[in-house]
Amino acid sequence: MPKAKLPVTNLLAVPSPKEDDAIVNLADWVEVKALLQEDGNASQVDLSRALEQAHAMDEEDAMALAGDVFKELLDRQDACVPLTTKDHVWEYPFKMSASRTLLELRPGVKKSKKKGILYQFLLVASRADMDSQRRYLENLDPTKVFESLCADVLLNFWGGRNEHCGSMIFGTAARKAEQKKTFESNIDDLVRSLREGKGLKIGAKIPGGGDGRLDVVVWRVFADGRTGALVGFGQCKTGIHWKDHLEKLVPANFSENYLAQPLVIAPMRVYMVPHRVDSSMWNQHTRAGGLLFDRCRLVQYGFDVSPKVFKNCKTWLEAAIRRQREGKFAA
Repeated sequence: MPKAKLPVTNLLAVPSPKEDDAIVNLADWVEVKALLQEDGNASQVDLSRALEQAHAMDEEDAMALAGDVFKELLDRQDACVPLTTKDHVWEYPFKMSASRTLLELRPGVKKSKKKGILYQFLLVASRADMDSQRRYLENLDPTKVFESLCADVLLNFWGGRNEHCGSMIFGTAARKAEQKKTFESNIDDLVRSLREGKGLKIGAKIPGGGDGRLDVVVWRVFADGRTGALVGFGQCKTGIHWKDHLEKLVPANFSENYLAQPLVIAPMRVYMVPHRVDSSMWNQHTRAGGLLFDRCRLVQYGFDVSPKVFKNCKTWLEAAIRRQREGKFAA
């Protein structure tokens, strides 16, 4: 595995107000600023001044845009409400002031080893450089950590781990010489869990990359052992080009191309990103990508993740923040 590099760009670079996702990107900037500031907060005025300085915006226009950004932040606070309150390790780590013009870290977040970690990991992963040679920190690849997190979150959404429900990471980073063997093994594990499919289709050509664009599978089967289960085929995408892959995975085609006996019910397509998805594009992206999990949805159902996944999220997050504070940005 590659050694740790300096993978993060400047997390506090001010996004352009002309970007398609300007509102959500600028909201991310406010959150990161609050996360990194000693006083743990960022205001509408901070954002307005940053827009004026970085992008020569008119003061009035900058304040109007900042107002819209803070409405988005308030919506995030509401969207991340967990289903259970037994342990708030997954909660939204910020809170809005009564005036709704100041975003602050929740009390205790900085000192806590658990609170808000999942949201912070997804936030920083959205802002960081996901270049394949520069994203590693502490020998952790955040894209693989994200896949593992998604597998746990999807399982929570599907009903939780039990003898009839499960999830698996299908994507593989195996070397090219090992990809065929790994793909066959993954197919065998999959059909065994689903109790249908009958293994790899004879003569099937192993897909490039070794996973056929399938990253995570989740299922809920019945005790009768009969075919026809609730199955989800998911893609996990990080980086700025996530929109380009919304329609790439076609579950019915995967089933037809690689299973000896295609699944009786075509799996549901699921698309997961660490980003916050703009509400104005939500329906369009959902039609293209299927059941859509953005950052807030992942956090809402992130109430039960494995200790290893949680630890890896925290380790990579802390390393990314440390690099940011040291000012060592990727070129």
